[in-house]
Amino acid sequence: MRTSLLSLCSWLLVLAAVSAFAPAHANWYESTGSAPIIGQNEAKARARAVEDALRQSLDFAGGRVTSVEHVVDGVLKGSHFEWSADGAIEQAHMVSERRSGDRLQVTVRANIRQTHGRCAAADFRKGVTVVPFELARSEQARHGELWELERAASQRFAELLGRHSQSLFLEHRIERKVGLAGMRGAANEQKMAGFARHIGKDTDAQYVVGAIFDDISTVQAGRNVTFWTHPDYNRNIGLTLLLFDTASGELLSRASLREQAPWQFEYQESVDPFSQKFWQSLYGDTLERSMRDLVRGIDDQLACEEPRGQVVQVNGNDITINLGTKHGLQQGQRLHIYHRGSFWDDQGIYREQWVLSPYQLDVTQVERSSALGRVSDNQVGSNIQVNDRVTVR
Repeated sequence: MRTSLLSLCSWLLVLAAVSAFAPAHANWYESTGSAPIIGQNEAKARARAVEDALRQSLDFAGGRVTSVEHVVDGVLKGSHFEWSADGAIEQAHMVSERRSGDRLQVTVRANIRQTHGRCAAADFRKGVTVVPFELARSEQARHGELWELERAASQRFAELLGRHSQSLFLEHRIERKVGLAGMRGAANEQKMAGFARHIGKDTDAQYVVGAIFDDISTVQAGRNVTFWTHPDYNRNIGLTLLLFDTASGELLSRASLREQAPWQFEYQESVDPFSQKFWQSLYGDTLERSMRDLVRGIDDQLACEEPRGQVVQVNGNDITINLGTKHGLQQGQRLHIYHRGSFWDDQGIYREQWVLSPYQLDVTQVERSSALGRVSDNQVGSNIQVNDRVTVR
């Protein structure tokens, strides 16, 4: 009988088909993963640790998977896992397993096939700005005095983006709160769109990511045996991630997760969410794992989106744009240009649109954050203007 490994966040694991670096061949990778043992459930911890190890190998190999559950259908025989071949993972087996306190650590060796099928945009990277996460109900931070959780979580998310994303990079991380929770609460889509466009203009990012903690409340775990001691608590993790396109201001994705983990700190202890003590706790570990899945989810969603920039300077036929080597741009590449236009629809409503220009740019010089292009075939490009959009195809 075949049993599936584990589905961590079912809403998130709706990812694109497997893609990796060509040519198609398989290599062996060995990695170590770990997971907290929650409620003495070693089987669940083992499954999470195996998934952690396999995802590390897939990250290194450049693979993308629909989910570890879909790619790896596992059969447990004693202390040995055997895997059926599906997707990127040809074979895998457990090398070792060790328990240390409340954590289980496993080492897994996997044979990962590198397949064809990458989209053209996968050779490029897109910039993301991360804004501080926000609490929907700030009073829930009182237990543990987690007043800095918003900034600490967004900082850790930005670090995870840098470590695990293959198609995105951190363009900027904003320290000040932007009022995202209030805008969402008022269902003010127009204001959220304006906020996203403003962030893009200020930071040159193609996307902006924010998140709202919907629930970090604590729940008593079990019964309190003695009246002079405080009971044990579990703490909720309710988090909604919002992903915006900074050109249009459009909300591209709204992803929510719900988790719960033991709160291992003393009842009146003031907890520093920037500390290693917090992130190494069962609650911090669960939060980080959830955010890592969020990173992989948006990374896969945006992997095949074209990198998009703007014209920032025009000097005759020499055009400067805000795309560079950090986006994967190279000398000799050809770019398409779009002008902002407008029209009146059938209902008499004025609408804006982007119109493809007959001109193209050949990249002649590339810096880290910018590039110089020249109008292709020596055409006269006098109608190319600052703020025109450029894309790589």
